[in-house]
Amino acid sequence: MRKGIPFHPWPPRLRVALPVLLGLLFALPAGATDLEIQATEIAGANWSLRNVHLTAKPAGPGFSVELDTGRLQLSRQRAWTGAALRCARLDSRSGWSCASGRLALQGSPWGPLGGRFSAAVLQVGGNASARLRMQGQRPGWLNLDWRAVAGRWTARAQGDLQVAPLLAGAGFLPKGWQAQGQSTLTARAAGPRWTRADRFALHLQGQGLGFSNAAGLRAAEGVQLEMGAAGSRGKTWSGTAQLRWRKGAVLWSPWYWSAPAAQPVSSRLRWRLGARDLHLTAWQIIWPGLGSARATARIPRRSGMARWQVEHADLAVGPFYATWVKPLTAAGGLAADLQAQGRLRFSLDWQGGLRAISWQLTDGGLGDTQKRIAIQGLASQGRWAAQGPAAQASLAWHAAELYRLPVGSVDGRFRLTGKGFSLLQPVQIALLGGSLRVQQLDGSWSGPQAGFRLAGALQNADLTALATAFHWPPFTGRVAAVIPELRYAQGSLETSGLLSAQVFGGNVLVQDLRIRNLLGAVPILTADVQMRGLQLKPLTQAFHFGFISGVLDGDVHDLRLLNWRPDAFSARFYTVRSPDVAQQISQAAVQNLTRLGGGNGVSGFFQTLFLRMFKTFHYARLGMGITLHDNVAELSGVGRENKGFVILQGEGLPRVDVVGYNRRVGWSELLARLATAMHSGAQVKTGE
Repeated sequence: MRKGIPFHPWPPRLRVALPVLLGLLFALPAGATDLEIQATEIAGANWSLRNVHLTAKPAGPGFSVELDTGRLQLSRQRAWTGAALRCARLDSRSGWSCASGRLALQGSPWGPLGGRFSAAVLQVGGNASARLRMQGQRPGWLNLDWRAVAGRWTARAQGDLQVAPLLAGAGFLPKGWQAQGQSTLTARAAGPRWTRADRFALHLQGQGLGFSNAAGLRAAEGVQLEMGAAGSRGKTWSGTAQLRWRKGAVLWSPWYWSAPAAQPVSSRLRWRLGARDLHLTAWQIIWPGLGSARATARIPRRSGMARWQVEHADLAVGPFYATWVKPLTAAGGLAADLQAQGRLRFSLDWQGGLRAISWQLTDGGLGDTQKRIAIQGLASQGRWAAQGPAAQASLAWHAAELYRLPVGSVDGRFRLTGKGFSLLQPVQIALLGGSLRVQQLDGSWSGPQAGFRLAGALQNADLTALATAFHWPPFTGRVAAVIPELRYAQGSLETSGLLSAQVFGGNVLVQDLRIRNLLGAVPILTADVQMRGLQLKPLTQAFHFGFISGVLDGDVHDLRLLNWRPDAFSARFYTVRSPDVAQQISQAAVQNLTRLGGGNGVSGFFQTLFLRMFKTFHYARLGMGITLHDNVAELSGVGRENKGFVILQGEGLPRVDVVGYNRRVGWSELLARLATAMHSGAQVKTGE
């Protein structure tokens, strides 16, 4: 017959503390052969055991103990199942100790875990010690050494752990993410009692680390990291932390970073954990080839916005722009194609948005492969604050090109406020042998109307230099223009009035000018253009079109340029009589008008004969209309003749008329005709 002390199960809702059970175990009568305890729940501070089954049997001077639980609850969020503890001999002669025990967890977040342990609690002085080695197929292994002497404990942990199951089991890996790699952990901690720590040190090395989300837009591969942290507790926690990134690459769309080959990216800081916030002090980051920065931060523990302060940053502009700024730009636009250089030093204050910044840029430069912009010797310095008095800033460069137009040096001074900026005094810029005077330049930083306004004038510019810059025929003369006000906002540039210019002895007025997607991949320009009093002689001679004298007027309505190329317009160009200018045309010009019209050429036998006999002719009217739509041009002239349209109406003797008959022609073919007219020999008839 079995002899022992039975301990019947308690009601399901009754709880008992673990020390009570241990007291019962140590007080087991000498005559008893075993002890069996079953309990629905055993609870302590922040933990509980459910469905507990404890058995103890005498073994030499002590007992063999087996403890099984159905559920181990360590917090509200974390629960383990299937815990089993075995101790072959629990010695209680001078306290209690277990020299060789085993612990197994079947339902841990990291899968099945198992390991050996030893533990001892001495009655003299209350000293205690424990050693535990846990190992699992998924997470790896971990050794824990714990000691308590005179009421103070110390602990040391060392392990070799797989990253993926470690993160997943701890709940740090988001749903749908995958991770890989291996980490080596060394940690130490100490405290006055087992529920309280007052110092710790942690060192972690990761090899072959990687992660990826389901979309593949956030990923890392082959990362090698070394991290360390240490802290102590007085009134509050404080300590240090370090990180070194030695190998691998990280994609965090739209950014992509690769570890420098020569030296690691390193970061170190001091921290203090207060009742309200985490304070990061003396934070330094060194990124070889990119630069360095010193910063501080205050991060609220509960509610509120974090405050970040960069005390000093020293960056190489080229790598910084390519790595951090360019990924944020729209593909195909100017900003995405820019290459930058120089040295940038700045400090800033950020809390829910930029609060203040000061900067200094030296030896700067900008350029793009399509030659839209090129700036050399760029320099700027200044400071700005969202609140408080206005500040000043400067912007200067030695030389620049804008769409291949040479631009002289600039030295501008600006007034900065929380909401915008304004030019302190007009700026004179050398341009095309003349000057561009910027009378007004101001703008706004934020809101739906964020952008700038510009007004000024172009004075005495050389038309030959302009033609050379754009690879046009060699026009001669001077250009002057008035810029009433240009406004730029949300990627669009437009005028508030008439943009006027004086060229070829006449006036050109541009109305309702608007350029959408100005810095994007495909700019779109729309405008109406009016030309009055242009002298034909210098215009046609520059094109090698042939000699034409007279005065030309013109109107272009609904002009639309797509990526600076004509996409649609309705235009009409025609001569007007001027008492001071003779209306004459050369033989070569007549032939080229014939090519351009694509019609039956010069009318009649005698007119063809006149072309061979005379070099110049008088004309009454000259003009042409072109309407472009869907890449097809509709042609018209200054009058009609039978089924054709009159481009040139002769006057006097000998009289020569030019008539076109092909009213519809492809835009590319019309451009080819114009190119032929300017570069090929004479041709009287082109056919129908």
